[in-house]
Amino acid sequence: MKAMPLRAAITFILLIACLPTTGVAADEVDDLLGIIAKVKLSGEGSPAARKASDQLAGRGPKLLPRILVAMDKSNVVAVNWYRTAYERIVAREFAKKSPKFPIESLQAYARDEKHFGRARRLTLELLDRLTPEFGRKLLPQLLNDPEFRGDAVDLALQAGDQAKANQHMRIARMAYRKAFRHARDSARVIRAARALRSIGEEVSVIEHMGFLTDWRLLGPFDAPGFSGLDKAFGPERNVAQPIDVRASYAGKGGNKITWKRHRTDHVLGEINLIQAIGSVKEAVGYAYTEVISPRDQTVELRCGADDNCTVWLNGKKILARRQWLNGTRLDRFTAPANMRKGKNVVLVKICQGPQHKNPAVPNNWSLQLRFCNAEGAAIGLVSALPKAGNTARP
Repeated sequence: MKAMPLRAAITFILLIACLPTTGVAADEVDDLLGIIAKVKLSGEGSPAARKASDQLAGRGPKLLPRILVAMDKSNVVAVNWYRTAYERIVAREFAKKSPKFPIESLQAYARDEKHFGRARRLTLELLDRLTPEFGRKLLPQLLNDPEFRGDAVDLALQAGDQAKANQHMRIARMAYRKAFRHARDSARVIRAARALRSIGEEVSVIEHMGFLTDWRLLGPFDAPGFSGLDKAFGPERNVAQPIDVRASYAGKGGNKITWKRHRTDHVLGEINLIQAIGSVKEAVGYAYTEVISPRDQTVELRCGADDNCTVWLNGKKILARRQWLNGTRLDRFTAPANMRKGKNVVLVKICQGPQHKNPAVPNNWSLQLRFCNAEGAAIGLVSALPKAGNTARP
Protein backbone atom coordinates (compact mmCIF):
# COMPACT_ATOMS: atom_id res chain seq x y z
CA MET A 1 0.00 0.00 0.00
CA LYS A 2 1.31 3.41 -0.94
CA ALA A 3 1.75 6.01 1.79
CA MET A 4 -0.82 8.80 1.82
CA PRO A 5 0.57 12.08 0.40
CA LEU A 6 1.23 14.72 3.07
CA ARG A 7 -1.40 17.18 1.76
CA ALA A 8 -4.08 14.46 1.62
CA ALA A 9 -3.18 13.31 5.11
CA ILE A 10 -3.54 16.83 6.49
CA THR A 11 -6.93 17.20 4.77
CA PHE A 12 -8.07 13.88 6.22
CA ILE A 13 -7.01 14.89 9.72
CA LEU A 14 -8.89 18.20 9.42
CA LEU A 15 -12.05 16.42 8.28
CA ILE A 16 -11.88 14.05 11.22
CA ALA A 17 -11.46 17.01 13.56
CA CYS A 18 -14.67 18.59 12.20
CA LEU A 19 -16.85 15.57 12.89
CA PRO A 20 -19.45 15.90 15.70
CA THR A 21 -18.03 15.33 19.16
CA THR A 22 -21.26 14.45 20.88
CA GLY A 23 -20.24 10.81 21.18
CA VAL A 24 -22.73 9.65 18.58
CA ALA A 25 -22.84 10.01 14.80
CA ALA A 26 -25.38 12.38 13.30
CA ASP A 27 -27.20 9.62 11.46
CA GLU A 28 -27.42 7.58 14.67
CA VAL A 29 -28.99 10.54 16.46
CA ASP A 30 -31.51 10.84 13.64
CA ASP A 31 -32.28 7.14 13.99
CA LEU A 32 -32.88 7.48 17.74
CA LEU A 33 -35.07 10.55 17.30
CA GLY A 34 -36.97 8.73 14.55
CA ILE A 35 -37.64 5.71 16.75
CA ILE A 36 -39.25 7.97 19.37
CA ALA A 37 -41.25 9.83 16.70
CA LYS A 38 -42.91 6.55 15.69
CA VAL A 39 -44.42 5.84 19.12
CA LYS A 40 -48.22 5.78 19.00
CA LEU A 41 -50.66 7.63 21.22
CA SER A 42 -51.89 4.19 22.28
CA GLY A 43 -48.40 3.47 23.65
CA GLU A 44 -47.42 1.10 20.86
CA GLY A 45 -43.68 1.37 20.34
CA SER A 46 -42.96 2.57 23.89
CA PRO A 47 -40.28 -0.06 24.69
CA ALA A 48 -38.25 1.02 21.66
CA ALA A 49 -38.87 4.68 22.46
CA ARG A 50 -37.70 4.16 26.04
CA LYS A 51 -34.48 2.55 24.83
CA ALA A 52 -33.88 5.36 22.32
CA SER A 53 -34.57 7.98 24.99
CA ASP A 54 -32.09 6.30 27.33
CA GLN A 55 -29.43 6.32 24.62
CA LEU A 56 -30.02 10.01 23.87
CA ALA A 57 -29.93 10.80 27.58
CA GLY A 58 -26.41 9.42 27.75
CA ARG A 59 -25.13 12.02 25.33
CA GLY A 60 -23.90 15.56 25.86
CA PRO A 61 -25.76 18.86 25.95
CA LYS A 62 -24.90 19.65 22.34
CA LEU A 63 -27.81 17.37 21.42
CA LEU A 64 -30.36 19.53 23.27
CA PRO A 65 -31.30 21.78 20.30
CA ARG A 66 -31.88 18.73 18.11
CA ILE A 67 -34.08 17.11 20.74
CA LEU A 68 -36.08 20.33 21.05
CA VAL A 69 -36.60 20.55 17.28
CA ALA A 70 -37.81 16.94 17.30
CA MET A 71 -40.59 17.99 19.69
CA ASP A 72 -42.07 20.44 17.17
CA LYS A 73 -44.35 18.07 15.27
CA SER A 74 -44.53 15.10 17.59
CA ASN A 75 -47.45 13.55 19.43
CA VAL A 76 -47.66 13.98 23.17
CA VAL A 77 -46.26 10.52 23.94
CA ALA A 78 -43.19 11.12 21.78
CA VAL A 79 -42.73 14.58 23.31
CA ASN A 80 -42.66 13.02 26.78
CA TRP A 81 -39.85 10.65 25.74
CA TYR A 82 -37.89 13.51 24.19
CA ARG A 83 -38.40 15.59 27.31
CA THR A 84 -37.18 12.75 29.52
CA ALA A 85 -33.92 12.61 27.57
CA TYR A 86 -33.65 16.40 27.61
CA GLU A 87 -34.11 16.67 31.37
CA ARG A 88 -31.63 13.87 32.11
CA ILE A 89 -28.98 15.54 29.96
CA VAL A 90 -29.60 18.88 31.68
CA ALA A 91 -29.48 17.37 35.18
CA ARG A 92 -26.24 15.50 34.49
CA GLU A 93 -24.59 18.60 33.02
CA PHE A 94 -25.55 20.79 35.97
CA ALA A 95 -24.00 18.19 38.27
CA LYS A 96 -20.61 19.06 36.79
CA LYS A 97 -18.38 21.75 38.26
CA SER A 98 -18.37 23.72 35.03
CA PRO A 99 -21.54 22.93 33.03
CA LYS A 100 -21.42 23.85 29.37
CA PHE A 101 -24.55 24.34 27.26
CA PRO A 102 -25.07 25.49 23.64
CA ILE A 103 -26.52 28.78 24.87
CA GLU A 104 -26.72 30.59 21.52
CA SER A 105 -28.63 27.71 19.91
CA LEU A 106 -30.99 27.48 22.87
CA GLN A 107 -31.62 31.23 22.74
CA ALA A 108 -32.39 31.05 19.02
CA TYR A 109 -34.86 28.22 19.64
CA ALA A 110 -36.61 30.14 22.44
CA ARG A 111 -36.99 33.23 20.24
CA ASP A 112 -38.52 31.43 17.26
CA GLU A 113 -42.31 31.30 17.56
CA LYS A 114 -42.51 28.65 14.82
CA HIS A 115 -41.21 26.08 17.30
CA PHE A 116 -43.34 24.03 19.70
CA GLY A 117 -44.60 26.34 22.43
CA ARG A 118 -44.09 24.07 25.44
CA ALA A 119 -40.58 23.18 24.32
CA ARG A 120 -39.76 26.89 23.97
CA ARG A 121 -41.03 27.44 27.51
CA LEU A 122 -38.90 24.52 28.71
CA THR A 123 -35.92 26.10 26.98
CA LEU A 124 -36.54 29.49 28.53
CA GLU A 125 -36.67 27.88 31.98
CA LEU A 126 -33.21 26.44 31.35
CA LEU A 127 -31.93 29.77 30.05
CA ASP A 128 -33.23 31.49 33.18
CA ARG A 129 -30.71 29.39 35.10
CA LEU A 130 -27.91 30.07 32.64
CA THR A 131 -28.48 33.66 31.47
CA PRO A 132 -31.31 35.25 33.51
CA GLU A 133 -31.06 38.58 31.69
CA PHE A 134 -32.03 36.92 28.41
CA GLY A 135 -35.56 36.06 29.52
CA ARG A 136 -36.08 39.36 31.33
CA LYS A 137 -35.27 41.24 28.13
CA LEU A 138 -37.05 38.87 25.76
CA LEU A 139 -40.45 38.35 27.41
CA PRO A 140 -41.71 41.97 27.27
CA GLN A 141 -41.15 41.89 23.49
CA LEU A 142 -43.39 38.84 22.95
CA LEU A 143 -46.80 40.53 23.07
CA ASN A 144 -47.80 38.87 19.78
CA ASP A 145 -46.15 35.53 20.47
CA PRO A 146 -48.61 32.57 20.56
CA GLU A 147 -46.85 30.92 23.51
CA PHE A 148 -45.65 33.89 25.57
CA ARG A 149 -48.29 36.51 24.84
CA GLY A 150 -49.90 36.02 28.25
CA ASP A 151 -46.56 36.35 30.05
CA ALA A 152 -45.80 39.58 28.18
CA VAL A 153 -49.25 40.98 28.97
CA ASP A 154 -48.74 40.14 32.66
CA LEU A 155 -45.47 42.06 32.63
CA ALA A 156 -47.18 45.07 31.03
CA LEU A 157 -49.89 44.97 33.71
CA GLN A 158 -47.24 44.74 36.43
CA ALA A 159 -45.42 47.73 34.94
CA GLY A 160 -48.69 49.65 34.91
CA ASP A 161 -49.41 48.78 38.51
CA GLN A 162 -45.93 49.89 39.56
CA ALA A 163 -46.22 53.17 37.67
CA LYS A 164 -49.67 53.79 39.15
CA ALA A 165 -48.36 53.15 42.67
CA ASN A 166 -45.64 55.73 42.01
CA GLN A 167 -48.20 58.22 40.65
CA HIS A 168 -46.73 58.08 37.15
CA MET A 169 -50.17 58.00 35.53
CA ARG A 170 -49.08 58.61 31.94
CA ILE A 171 -46.71 55.64 32.06
CA ALA A 172 -49.37 53.54 33.79
CA ARG A 173 -51.92 54.38 31.10
CA MET A 174 -49.48 53.43 28.32
CA ALA A 175 -48.70 50.10 30.00
CA TYR A 176 -52.36 49.26 30.63
CA ARG A 177 -53.30 50.17 27.06
CA LYS A 178 -50.53 47.91 25.75
CA ALA A 179 -51.78 45.06 27.94
CA PHE A 180 -55.39 45.51 26.84
CA ARG A 181 -54.50 45.79 23.15
CA HIS A 182 -52.54 42.53 23.16
CA ALA A 183 -54.53 40.43 25.66
CA ARG A 184 -56.61 37.63 24.15
CA ASP A 185 -57.82 35.45 27.03
CA SER A 186 -60.83 36.70 28.96
CA ALA A 187 -59.13 36.95 32.36
CA ARG A 188 -56.33 39.23 31.14
CA VAL A 189 -58.61 41.30 28.92
CA ILE A 190 -60.96 41.96 31.85
CA ARG A 191 -58.06 42.68 34.20
CA ALA A 192 -56.57 45.20 31.75
CA ALA A 193 -59.97 46.84 31.19
CA ARG A 194 -60.46 47.22 34.96
CA ALA A 195 -56.96 48.65 35.32
CA LEU A 196 -57.74 51.29 32.70
CA ARG A 197 -61.05 52.04 34.37
CA SER A 198 -59.22 52.57 37.66
CA ILE A 199 -57.38 55.50 36.09
CA GLY A 200 -60.44 56.92 34.35
CA GLU A 201 -60.32 55.30 30.89
CA GLU A 202 -63.22 53.16 29.64
CA VAL A 203 -62.72 50.41 27.05
CA SER A 204 -65.04 47.72 25.69
CA VAL A 205 -64.14 44.08 26.22
CA ILE A 206 -67.01 43.13 23.91
CA GLU A 207 -65.63 45.20 21.02
CA HIS A 208 -62.06 44.08 21.67
CA MET A 209 -62.99 40.39 21.57
CA GLY A 210 -65.58 40.67 18.79
CA PHE A 211 -68.60 39.21 20.62
CA LEU A 212 -71.96 39.43 18.86
CA THR A 213 -74.44 40.87 21.35
CA ASP A 214 -77.40 42.14 19.30
CA TRP A 215 -79.80 39.34 18.36
CA ARG A 216 -83.32 38.25 17.56
CA LEU A 217 -84.30 35.17 19.59
CA LEU A 218 -86.98 32.54 18.97
CA GLY A 219 -88.17 29.67 21.13
CA PRO A 220 -88.71 27.39 22.84
CA PHE A 221 -89.48 24.55 20.44
CA ASP A 222 -90.26 21.11 21.88
CA ALA A 223 -87.31 18.67 21.57
CA PRO A 224 -87.81 15.57 23.78
CA GLY A 225 -84.68 14.01 25.26
CA PHE A 226 -81.60 14.73 23.18
CA SER A 227 -83.45 15.03 19.87
CA GLY A 228 -83.01 18.76 19.39
CA LEU A 229 -79.75 18.71 17.44
CA ASP A 230 -81.12 16.44 14.70
CA LYS A 231 -84.63 17.83 14.43
CA ALA A 232 -85.13 20.76 12.06
CA PHE A 233 -87.57 23.47 13.07
CA GLY A 234 -88.99 26.34 11.04
CA PRO A 235 -86.04 28.79 10.88
CA GLU A 236 -83.54 26.19 9.62
CA ARG A 237 -85.75 24.43 7.08
CA ASN A 238 -84.79 26.87 4.34
CA VAL A 239 -81.73 28.72 5.56
CA ALA A 240 -80.82 29.80 2.03
CA GLN A 241 -83.81 32.16 2.09
CA PRO A 242 -83.99 35.37 4.14
CA ILE A 243 -85.25 34.88 7.69
CA ASP A 244 -88.78 36.23 8.15
CA VAL A 245 -88.55 37.90 11.55
CA ARG A 246 -92.33 38.56 11.47
CA ALA A 247 -93.21 34.87 11.21
CA SER A 248 -94.79 32.95 14.08
CA TYR A 249 -94.42 29.26 14.95
CA ALA A 250 -95.95 26.58 17.14
CA GLY A 251 -93.59 26.23 20.06
CA LYS A 252 -93.33 24.01 23.11
CA GLY A 253 -96.76 23.02 24.42
CA GLY A 254 -98.39 24.35 21.26
CA ASN A 255 -97.80 27.94 22.30
CA LYS A 256 -97.35 30.58 19.62
CA ILE A 257 -93.79 31.92 19.53
CA THR A 258 -92.28 34.84 17.62
CA TRP A 259 -88.90 36.46 17.21
CA LYS A 260 -87.92 38.80 20.05
CA ARG A 261 -85.16 41.38 20.01
CA HIS A 262 -82.50 40.88 22.68
CA ARG A 263 -79.24 42.67 23.35
CA THR A 264 -76.85 41.56 26.07
CA ASP A 265 -74.22 43.75 27.70
CA HIS A 266 -72.67 40.87 29.63
CA VAL A 267 -68.93 41.61 29.75
CA LEU A 268 -68.18 38.49 27.68
CA GLY A 269 -71.21 38.67 25.42
CA GLU A 270 -73.05 35.74 26.99
CA ILE A 271 -76.81 35.38 26.49
CA ASN A 272 -78.79 33.72 29.27
CA LEU A 273 -81.54 31.98 27.28
CA ILE A 274 -83.43 30.95 30.41
CA GLN A 275 -84.01 34.63 31.07
CA ALA A 276 -84.39 35.63 27.45
CA ILE A 277 -86.59 32.75 26.19
CA GLY A 278 -87.77 30.69 29.15
CA SER A 279 -86.88 28.26 31.91
CA VAL A 280 -87.46 24.99 30.05
CA LYS A 281 -85.86 21.63 29.48
CA GLU A 282 -85.66 19.46 26.34
CA ALA A 283 -86.10 22.38 24.00
CA VAL A 284 -84.54 24.27 21.10
CA GLY A 285 -84.07 28.00 20.62
CA TYR A 286 -82.72 30.10 17.75
CA ALA A 287 -80.65 33.28 17.61
CA TYR A 288 -80.46 35.38 14.47
CA THR A 289 -78.45 38.47 13.60
CA GLU A 290 -76.96 40.43 10.73
CA VAL A 291 -73.50 41.98 10.74
CA ILE A 292 -71.52 44.20 8.41
CA SER A 293 -67.98 43.17 7.49
CA PRO A 294 -65.64 45.91 6.22
CA ARG A 295 -64.07 43.51 3.71
CA ASP A 296 -64.02 39.96 2.38
CA GLN A 297 -62.07 38.06 5.00
CA THR A 298 -61.31 34.55 6.22
CA VAL A 299 -61.96 34.48 9.95
CA GLU A 300 -62.63 32.15 12.85
CA LEU A 301 -65.97 31.44 14.46
CA ARG A 302 -65.49 30.89 18.18
CA CYS A 303 -68.45 30.10 20.38
CA GLY A 304 -69.73 28.26 23.41
CA ALA A 305 -73.19 27.01 24.25
CA ASP A 306 -75.03 25.09 26.90
CA ASP A 307 -76.00 22.52 25.80
CA ASN A 308 -74.75 22.71 22.19
CA CYS A 309 -75.16 24.75 19.05
CA THR A 310 -75.31 24.71 15.27
CA VAL A 311 -74.25 27.80 13.30
CA TRP A 312 -75.10 28.90 9.77
CA LEU A 313 -73.32 31.81 8.08
CA ASN A 314 -75.00 33.21 4.97
CA GLY A 315 -77.08 30.04 4.67
CA LYS A 316 -74.13 27.65 4.98
CA LYS A 317 -73.73 25.41 8.02
CA ILE A 318 -70.24 26.02 9.40
CA LEU A 319 -70.46 24.32 12.79
CA ALA A 320 -72.49 21.69 14.65
CA ARG A 321 -71.46 20.07 17.94
CA ARG A 322 -73.13 17.06 19.56
CA GLN A 323 -72.11 17.79 23.14
CA TRP A 324 -74.52 17.86 26.04
CA LEU A 325 -74.31 19.20 29.59
CA ASN A 326 -70.97 20.79 28.75
CA GLY A 327 -71.38 24.39 29.92
CA THR A 328 -70.63 27.62 28.08
CA ARG A 329 -66.91 28.33 28.02
CA LEU A 330 -65.01 30.91 26.03
CA ASP A 331 -64.10 29.65 22.54
CA ARG A 332 -65.14 26.07 23.32
CA PHE A 333 -66.17 25.47 19.70
CA THR A 334 -64.23 26.82 16.71
CA ALA A 335 -64.60 26.70 12.94
CA PRO A 336 -63.20 28.58 9.93
CA ALA A 337 -65.57 31.06 8.30
CA ASN A 338 -65.63 33.34 5.27
CA MET A 339 -67.08 36.79 5.78
CA ARG A 340 -68.07 38.74 2.69
CA LYS A 341 -67.83 42.48 2.43
CA GLY A 342 -71.10 44.06 3.50
CA LYS A 343 -73.99 42.25 5.19
CA ASN A 344 -73.65 38.74 6.56
CA VAL A 345 -76.44 36.67 8.12
CA VAL A 346 -75.85 34.48 11.18
CA LEU A 347 -78.33 31.87 12.44
CA VAL A 348 -77.65 29.80 15.55
CA LYS A 349 -79.57 26.85 16.97
CA ILE A 350 -79.08 26.23 20.70
CA CYS A 351 -80.31 22.99 22.26
CA GLN A 352 -81.41 22.47 25.84
CA GLY A 353 -81.23 18.88 27.02
CA PRO A 354 -82.83 16.97 29.90
CA GLN A 355 -82.06 17.75 33.53
CA HIS A 356 -78.73 16.35 34.70
CA LYS A 357 -79.04 13.07 36.61
CA ASN A 358 -77.80 15.00 39.63
CA PRO A 359 -80.70 17.36 40.42
CA ALA A 360 -78.31 19.75 42.16
CA VAL A 361 -76.62 20.55 38.81
CA PRO A 362 -78.31 23.59 37.25
CA ASN A 363 -79.79 23.11 33.81
CA ASN A 364 -78.28 26.19 32.19
CA TRP A 365 -79.14 27.40 28.69
CA SER A 366 -76.81 29.95 27.15
CA LEU A 367 -74.90 31.16 24.11
CA GLN A 368 -71.67 33.09 23.57
CA LEU A 369 -70.42 33.74 20.03
CA ARG A 370 -67.79 35.82 18.29
CA PHE A 371 -65.90 36.11 15.02
CA CYS A 372 -62.21 36.98 15.20
CA ASN A 373 -58.89 36.60 13.45
CA ALA A 374 -56.50 33.71 14.06
CA GLU A 375 -54.97 35.56 17.01
CA GLY A 376 -58.36 36.05 18.67
CA ALA A 377 -58.78 39.78 17.96
CA ALA A 378 -61.98 41.42 16.67
CA ILE A 379 -62.35 41.83 12.90
CA GLY A 380 -64.35 45.05 12.70
CA LEU A 381 -67.91 43.70 12.49
CA VAL A 382 -70.85 45.97 13.32
CA SER A 383 -74.48 45.01 13.81
CA ALA A 384 -76.80 45.51 10.86
CA LEU A 385 -79.99 45.12 12.91
CA PRO A 386 -82.18 48.21 13.43
CA LYS A 387 -81.32 50.22 16.54
CA ALA A 388 -84.07 49.00 18.81
CA GLY A 389 -84.86 46.40 21.45
CA ASN A 390 -84.30 45.72 25.10
CA THR A 391 -81.10 45.40 27.06
CA ALA A 392 -80.52 42.59 29.52
CA ARG A 393 -77.56 41.82 31.79
CA PRO A 394 -77.34 38.15 32.76
